[in-house]
Amino acid sequence: MRKNAINEFKVWTWFMAIGLSVLGTELAVKAKRPSHDPRELTPVANRQDAPTVAETSSREEVVASLLVEAVIQVESGGQPDMVGSKGERGLMQVMESTWKETTRRQFGQAIPFAKAFDPELNRTVGTAYLAHLHQFLQGHREEWQADERSLLLACYNAGPQRVAKAGFKLDKLPASTRDYVSRASSLHDSFLQHEYLSLAPGSAQGEMKIVQWLPSRGI
Repeated sequence: MRKNAINEFKVWTWFMAIGLSVLGTELAVKAKRPSHDPRELTPVANRQDAPTVAETSSREEVVASLLVEAVIQVESGGQPDMVGSKGERGLMQVMESTWKETTRRQFGQAIPFAKAFDPELNRTVGTAYLAHLHQFLQGHREEWQADERSLLLACYNAGPQRVAKAGFKLDKLPASTRDYVSRASSLHDSFLQHEYLSLAPGSAQGEMKIVQWLPSRGI
């Protein structure tokens, strides 16, 4: 884990990678909230050398998987048998139309919606849909009027076309979507802090956020 050095990196590289590949059971495992010991990787603040490529990749995976966990907690509270008011199912409360489109895109055929209650499969499909939304946002990068994480969560809650129709502005979206983004973002930040990570805003409007180590607090 000690190769080429990088000083900073973009959060959503991992989402782009999974968006370009077929998600399988390995991704379902990665999507689970990790229980990393922060001592496994020395915080940048306490070392002279910059983070390695392997550490960078590891952090990106942690950030992405914790965002999935935040979505799960807001959507279903971690209940795999949850059914929403509009028929959404499972951990990530996936709609039937989204389930069919996503499974067809990722697995080459639509998987029966009845299997949406399988927690591992639901997590995999929900994560694949987030990756798809990430790719959608990248195609409209010049139009962003908010940070990427907020827009990604807004797309998951309200749908990408509604976010686009709102001009990629959070204040033009329903109050319920803004509340969703706020709750999921706060929970994600809390999970990141537990892993001694945080997100810092980019220098320009709509720029991707950067993962940074928090002080080690004596660890």
